[in-house]
Amino acid sequence: MPLIQTHQKVVRLAHRPTTNIDPLYHLPLTYETVPTFPDDDGKKALVLLHRLYLSIDPAMRGWMSSARSYLPPVPINSVMRGSTLSEVVAVRGETKLNVGDIVTEFGGEAGGWQEYAIVSARSVRKIETWAELLSNNQKIPRELPLTIHLSILGTTGLTAYFGFIHVGCPRFPTTAKQPEVVLVNAAAGAVGSIVCQIAKNVYGCKVIGVAGSDVKCSWLKDDLRCCDAVINYREMENEVERGASESSSFSADLFVLKSAEFQKQLRRALKEIDAKSLDIVFDNVGGYQLNECLSRLNTFARVAICGAISNYNDDLTKKQTDNKVSQTALYMKHGMAIISLRAKIQGFIVLDYMKQFSTAKKDLARWVLEGKIRYQEEDVRNGLEYAPSALVDLFHGNNKGKLIVKVGERLVERNDIMSKL
Repeated sequence: MPLIQTHQKVVRLAHRPTTNIDPLYHLPLTYETVPTFPDDDGKKALVLLHRLYLSIDPAMRGWMSSARSYLPPVPINSVMRGSTLSEVVAVRGETKLNVGDIVTEFGGEAGGWQEYAIVSARSVRKIETWAELLSNNQKIPRELPLTIHLSILGTTGLTAYFGFIHVGCPRFPTTAKQPEVVLVNAAAGAVGSIVCQIAKNVYGCKVIGVAGSDVKCSWLKDDLRCCDAVINYREMENEVERGASESSSFSADLFVLKSAEFQKQLRRALKEIDAKSLDIVFDNVGGYQLNECLSRLNTFARVAICGAISNYNDDLTKKQTDNKVSQTALYMKHGMAIISLRAKIQGFIVLDYMKQFSTAKKDLARWVLEGKIRYQEEDVRNGLEYAPSALVDLFHGNNKGKLIVKVGERLVERNDIMSKL
């Protein structure tokens, strides 16, 4: 057993935010004793985990709220939930896990924002080797860091995979049918960029990406080459806000003004790729972007609702009233169009597809090997104490690609667990 320190860093949820997150107030750092195995009959197989990496995801904001969701809220004063990569540093009881194994877990019993945790051996899953993911005839030419198991081969890649393929239901182009037209917002984000690459490089779709800067738009269109047209929504919003502030007679609601301008940008992007409507929308944002996309749907279009990052900092515990309706709710003004077009709008949670994770990971690994999905070095912040500020950065767009916090260095040296590709 490796030498383990006696105290650890832990981040607990102290208060529930109703608007923006204050890292020191809502998610304070504490120092606590490293847990030890309980003094019981020893029949339950347990493992002591040493945290290596922590995934920073938009869903965390919802878990901090008391509003009803697909997972119970994180209780006050409990360890903040999160997906992680950890190494096994001690084992008790009968289990196939060994000291030195790298495992992944999705919060829950296995904890999250802490350096050490004791959990049931059944609650964690050993990461797959590349030999298990790839066919025998596929070579493994280069090494990739373990963090790929929190990005392309983690819940990020799996969310893109199931949301686009199983909910978006893309169709391959044929001699009789043109490529389908796909719009992805938050397209330069961790999930969005993978969706764009699957849509373009696997299914041959025409892709419109919506991102928040010229740099991100250029990265999507000119570097990754996974978008045929792009929309810089942040520049558009800034222009609308400047116009409103400079005009004393400008009394129109900013949401309405941004909606109208986004509709113009959407028409421009469609014209640029010689299309008139959208077959698939992969929505990560909600708000006016979703609203205006729904007005440009094709017959039998599919809309995959992955997230609503524009509303994550709203107080979801307050009931909507007739005179104060959330902006995201305004998309229903296109309800009749959705009916007449026989369009499908479906929310989804990646956990619904857990039984199919293995197949999906094999597809994702193969597409990385074939160059259809490019591995991008993750945005890694060093130190558990920086996890709360990293979560704030995520909602301000101050990251490029997958945001991860490095919690600790490996304590157990093993040569066979490096991710190779």
